[in-house]
Amino acid sequence: VLAQLMGHIALHNLGVVQVHLHLHLARAHGLHDGVGMHISVALRQLQSGQAQTGDVVGMLQEGLDQLKLSIDALNVPPGDVTALLANVRYRLEPRLRSVGVTVYWLVEDAPLLPHLDDKAMRHLLFMVYEAISNVLQHARATTLHIELVHIDGGSRIRLTDNGIGFDVTQPPRKGLQSMQERALAIGAELTLQSTPGESVVTVWIAPQPGPL
Repeated sequence: VLAQLMGHIALHNLGVVQVHLHLHLARAHGLHDGVGMHISVALRQLQSGQAQTGDVVGMLQEGLDQLKLSIDALNVPPGDVTALLANVRYRLEPRLRSVGVTVYWLVEDAPLLPHLDDKAMRHLLFMVYEAISNVLQHARATTLHIELVHIDGGSRIRLTDNGIGFDVTQPPRKGLQSMQERALAIGAELTLQSTPGESVVTVWIAPQPGPL
């Protein structure tokens, strides 16, 4: 009887391990696409024999940033937007400072948004990442303001830089298009505003709908 009991316990523990492994793999889904793409592009640049060192380093840095943020995201509770931005700050602020961008943070300790599951949190993470990446690569900005406020049960993330701006009426670049697709996937509202000297990216995450 004891042997049977121990066997049942072992099977149960194995099942728990398998569930946790499945959850971690699900959370990491999409990581290979982003990081793998950057590594593949960097390799093609090197193989061409015509790549500039800075281009290759930049591509690899992008992949490394995404890898670190994706690993960090495994420990962020679903719906904790404040913790998500804390990880972004830890990983990306040093890089922003290294290129002369001063970052100002106004981040409230916002309540959890329970309808943002792991997949939605990954989409939100990479929306913010893409906005910051655009500042690093294209904006020629010297300041970036990042804020999180909790309004009427929802959360608003806003990133404002003082760069050269971009034409919001033109077809979006790949990065901006990806942000739009991610916003649609999680039911968030993405707003882009830009003039020379100020670009604003706003992500509004509505509160969880109540019962009918």
